[in-house]
Amino acid sequence: MEIQKINGQTTFLPAAETPLSANVVFIQCGGETWIFDVGCSDEAAEKINSVEGKKNIVLSHFHPDHTGNIERVSYDELYAGAFTCKRFKTGTTVNEHMFFESGIHLFPLPSGHAKGSIGLEYKNCAFLGDAVYSMKKNGRIAYNAELLKKEIAVLKSLDAERFFISHSEPFGKTKAEVIEELERIYMLFDKHDPYIFLD
Repeated sequence: MEIQKINGQTTFLPAAETPLSANVVFIQCGGETWIFDVGCSDEAAEKINSVEGKKNIVLSHFHPDHTGNIERVSYDELYAGAFTCKRFKTGTTVNEHMFFESGIHLFPLPSGHAKGSIGLEYKNCAFLGDAVYSMKKNGRIAYNAELLKKEIAVLKSLDAERFFISHSEPFGKTKAEVIEELERIYMLFDKHDPYIFLD
């Protein structure tokens, strides 16, 4: 699979099905490369290891299709949510908004899909991993209503107008599209049930 361009500084390796491997994003800024998720395919590991200079890795959450290559790739700094850092016994925990001189903004992102999700915002783009996806509750597709409400609030607060969601086609969507869809789901909330079931 070929690296695809988002803009002058940002490219990505598309997600793959076999093995299931998340989109891997490369942002070149401030004389270093920020890599959002590492996938789990051989191709993703090779692309990451071919990057020269300082590499900072950001893991959106702990699922193996996003983190499987972490022990196969070289990097200088690792950032992730508390649950992911604890799982891999390494990294700087992103518990609050973190801003870097290069313009990178890391932030916690409430999500029922994966505990401890985080996102990355750079210029007009925000990378969200799988945070906006549903969860399984008793074998059913569901959203935790409280977490969904908090997630929508965080997404609305971002400056970026393009949101990138792992595994989605197209990879990039408008901020308005993503928020509108999540708000449509939240409108199904029944105060007598903490979960919104979609099936």
